[in-house]
Amino acid sequence: MRSILLAGVLGLAITASAAAASDQAVFGPSLSPYDSSDIPSSLRPKRRPLKGRFLHITDIHPDPHYKTGATFESGCHRKNKSKKGKGKALEHVAEQAERIDEDEVDDDDEMEVEKKKKDKNGVDLAGEWGTAVSKCDTPMSLVNITFDWLKKEWKDEVDFIVWTGDNARHDIDRSLPRSTSEIYKLNRMIVSKMLDTFGTDIPIVPSIGNNDIWPHNVMAAGPSKLTEEFLHIWGKFIPPDFAHVFERGAYYSSEVIPDRLAVISLNTLFWYDSNTLVDGCGDHSNDPGALEMDWLDVQLSNFRDRGMQVWLTGHVPPHMGYYYDNCYLRYGDLALRYQDTIVGHLFGHMNIDHFFFIDVDELESTPVARPKSKARSKKNFSPLTANLSSLPSLETRFSSDGRVITFGGGDTLKEELKKDFQDMPSGKNLKLKDYVAINVAASVIPTYLPGVRVFSYNISGLGDERNEDYFYQPHHNGSLLEDDEEELGDEAEYEEDDDVEITKKKDRRPGHRHGKKPKDDCNKVENEDKPHCVFKRKPRYYSKQSPSRSNRALSPLGYTQFYLPRLSKQSETPNWEIEYTTYKKDMLLPNPGNGNGNGNESQIQTDQSVQPLPIPLHLLPEFDDSLFDDNSETVKGDAEIQKKKSKFEKALKRITPWKMSDLTIPNYIKLSRKLVGDKDMWDKFQELM
Repeated sequence: MRSILLAGVLGLAITASAAAASDQAVFGPSLSPYDSSDIPSSLRPKRRPLKGRFLHITDIHPDPHYKTGATFESGCHRKNKSKKGKGKALEHVAEQAERIDEDEVDDDDEMEVEKKKKDKNGVDLAGEWGTAVSKCDTPMSLVNITFDWLKKEWKDEVDFIVWTGDNARHDIDRSLPRSTSEIYKLNRMIVSKMLDTFGTDIPIVPSIGNNDIWPHNVMAAGPSKLTEEFLHIWGKFIPPDFAHVFERGAYYSSEVIPDRLAVISLNTLFWYDSNTLVDGCGDHSNDPGALEMDWLDVQLSNFRDRGMQVWLTGHVPPHMGYYYDNCYLRYGDLALRYQDTIVGHLFGHMNIDHFFFIDVDELESTPVARPKSKARSKKNFSPLTANLSSLPSLETRFSSDGRVITFGGGDTLKEELKKDFQDMPSGKNLKLKDYVAINVAASVIPTYLPGVRVFSYNISGLGDERNEDYFYQPHHNGSLLEDDEEELGDEAEYEEDDDVEITKKKDRRPGHRHGKKPKDDCNKVENEDKPHCVFKRKPRYYSKQSPSRSNRALSPLGYTQFYLPRLSKQSETPNWEIEYTTYKKDMLLPNPGNGNGNGNESQIQTDQSVQPLPIPLHLLPEFDDSLFDDNSETVKGDAEIQKKKSKFEKALKRITPWKMSDLTIPNYIKLSRKLVGDKDMWDKFQELM
C-alpha cells in the first residue's frame, strides 16, 4: 500500500512538474510573488538623462492557441476540415483597412495591397503574423516581433511606459474557453516581456482591462483573489504605498518623474456600464466606482498642491454610453476642474485610433437616471452624444466574448466625431477652460492593423539642477498668455481669477449643438451632479499658463503612430513603420536652428540639453545619412542624393498630415476645425482611424 501511495505522489509531482514546464513553454517564466522588500530598487530606478518621450501600448490580446492557416470561425485555433467554408470576413472593410493610397506609392515602390490568405474554397485563413480585420486575437509571433522591435528601438529612448490593459485573449472559441488561470499566466507573460524589454530602470504603469478578468467585464470591489493576484503580477510596478489601495480597487498612482510628473492608473471597470456588479458613481455612495472617483479627486488635489502634472490613463475611455451616466459626469467634472493639473488622458479598448472632447455643454446634456443608474434604458445612447436617438443601441456594439464590435461601430463613431467637430463654437463663443481632449490609441491586436504610439513632452528645466522658472505654479497668478482671438476666442471676461474659477451662471453658447437651455435648480437632489451645480460648490482650476493649455515644461508636444502595414506577406517578417505623426515636418529634423531660437516650438533649449527629436532619425521613412551631409556643395551637385532627398521629402509629407505645434487643448480644437473644414483632411482622418 505504501509503495502505491508513494508512486501516486511521485506521479502527481511529475505531472505538476510537466504542467509547469508546459506553462513556461507557452506563457514564459513565472515571476516571483509581490514582495515589498524587493520593490524599492525598481521603484527608485537609476535616473537616466530624460529623453522627453514615452510609450503608450494597449490591447495586446496574446493568444498562445493561435494557429497559422486556421479558420476565422474557429477563432484561428483550428484548420478547416470541411469542403465548403463559411463566414468570410467583411471584405469591403478589409479592403478599406488595408488599402494603400495610390498617390502615396512611388513608381519604384514594390508595395502591394494586401490580400488575405484563403484556402481552395475561398475561406479566409489565419496569417502567420495575425490577420487584419478579423475576430482573431494576436499570435505569439506578432507579440514577439513587437517586443523585439520595442527592445531594439525604444529601450533607451523613452522615459516611461503607459500600458492600458487587455493582456489576455477574448472568449471567442466555445470549444476552448478561457480560464482564470490562463488569464493570469498571459498577464505574467506580458509582464515578463515588459521587464525583459525595458528592465527596471524605466517606470511602467499598467492598467487593468475588461478582458484581464474572468468573466470579462464584471469586477466587484476588493480585496479579492483578483486584486491580490494582480498585486503579485504587477508587484514590480505598483508603489508599496498604494498596495492597500490596489487591493481594494486595482488603481494607483506612480510618479514617473519624482515630484514633477505622475501617471494615475485608473480601474475603469468600476465605471463601465457592462459591469453588472457595480452601480455607478453617485455622490455619498459606497459603490466602488464612487469611491474611486473620491480617491481620484484627492489624488489630483494633492498633486496640484505639490505643483505636479498628471496623465490620467485607463482601459475603457470616458465615452458617453460606455460609462454609467453619473460616472461619465464625475469624470468630466474632475477633468475640467483640474484642467491645470491634468496634461492629458490616454485610453485603449476601442481599437480605433481617434480623439474626442469632453466639454461642459456635453456634460450638461447627460441625463442622470435615479435611483439606479444601471436600470436606465440604453437604447438612445451612443459613444459621444446622448441625444441622437436614431443610432443603434449600445448592446449591438458588444459581442458575448467581451470584444468591442468595431466593424459597424466605426462608421457611427466617424459620423459622431464629425458632427461634434462641426458643432464646435468659434471665436468668442468658445471657452477653452470648458474643454479637455481624450486620446484613444490603436491596439496591438490586429482588429484593423497593429499599432503602438510614442509621445514626446517638453523637458524644459528637468535637468539635475531644476529651474523653477520653467514650471507652472498653480498657486501664483502670472501674466496671461493671450489666445488667438480669431481662432479660439477671448476668455478674459470669465477669468477674473486665473487660479481658481467657480463657474458663473450664464447663457449657453450660441450655435452649440445642445442649444440654449435654462439651468436646472441645484437645490434639487436630482441636479446635484450637473456640472453647473458641481462647479458652484467646488473650486475649478484652469489657467492659460498651465501645461495643458500652453507649451511649457511637461506639456505634451506630439506623438508618432507606428503600425504593421503588411501582415499578410508570409515570406518575410513585417516591419514596424510610421503610419503618421502629429508634428510639423520641421520638428522631425535636426535643422540648424532647432534649439537655437528659430521659433520651432518642439525644439527648446533646456538647462539639461536641447529637446531631443521626437523620433530617432533612422526611423523616418526613406531616411538616409547622406541627406544630412555637412558638405552642402557635394550634396547639392549629387543627382542620386537629390533623388533620395525628393523621396524623403515626399515621405515626410505623407506622415505629417496634422502639422500640430503641440498637443495642448487649443491645438486639438484647431485640428478638429481643420478636419471638418477640409474634405481631404477628413478623408485622411477616417483612413487613419
